[in-house]
Amino acid sequence: TNGSSLASTPASSPAGTASPLLNPQHQQQLQQLAYGGSYKAMTLEDFRALPDKIILVRHAESQGNVDARIYSTTPDYEVPLSARGWEQAVACGEDIRLLMQAEHGPSYKLFFMTSPYCRTRQTFVGLRQAFPDRNFAGVQEEVQLREQDFGNFQNPDKIKADLAERNRFGRFYYRFPGGESGSDVYNRVSIFEDHLIRDMKAGRFSQSTSLCLVTHGLTMRVFLMRWFNWTVESFLQVYNPPNAKAIVVDKMGEAEFIAKTSKLRERRQTLQVKNAYRLRKDSMARLKISPTATVENVDIVAHTYMP
Repeated sequence: TNGSSLASTPASSPAGTASPLLNPQHQQQLQQLAYGGSYKAMTLEDFRALPDKIILVRHAESQGNVDARIYSTTPDYEVPLSARGWEQAVACGEDIRLLMQAEHGPSYKLFFMTSPYCRTRQTFVGLRQAFPDRNFAGVQEEVQLREQDFGNFQNPDKIKADLAERNRFGRFYYRFPGGESGSDVYNRVSIFEDHLIRDMKAGRFSQSTSLCLVTHGLTMRVFLMRWFNWTVESFLQVYNPPNAKAIVVDKMGEAEFIAKTSKLRERRQTLQVKNAYRLRKDSMARLKISPTATVENVDIVAHTYMP
């Protein structure tokens, strides 16, 4: 939605002939492509079928957060929660339950997607305790939501050297030996989001349903980067939230949707699914995003890009 308009001046062509691109229908389609638009505008019915919220939760405190030496003897995916982490997960579930009930009433539904790592599975178990069956819409594991791969068993001295090298090379592009770079995580999260939006458009999460993604710090930030089109520089100024604290992305209200789609229609554009959502101010604070950032302007600090 941020592309510049295609020029409407005719392309050069031999005298007495007309360029096929001057066909008004072709020109409108090209303009829509330039703005990232689809040929079918989102209707109010389509909008209502989208999930009300997307809630992202970083796993609760793990034993690796307490003592990183565990990674040298235990595979990353098997590292469990600490005792404190279990308490955090249960408390986070209660916080989310109170939020959902206050803003969506007793009939809301919450569907969970979780990384397959032990600490995220256990965090889900703790979260789930807060929700009656009538509010629980289901759960599925998503391998693409896993932690950044730092290699296999992680020798503390080797990881320390790798982190120092990463700082010299560039944090987003540095690929850990035998592991992933931030840009690698970006690629797999992009695939996940494409599939998620397809399901959202199909109405899979309609009828007062929200999503809760239980994942990892960097993966969560990359999800937001891809969703809101943050630059790499903006991403690098966003920090991991605390363990087991919700980051909430809200769908805009219907009045705002109607006003915005009407305005975009005048410019022959369509509202994209991602642009129907806003990152909450309190969530921006948890990510240490500048308090002066807004959802309507664009600068080096990270926030949503708007049409």
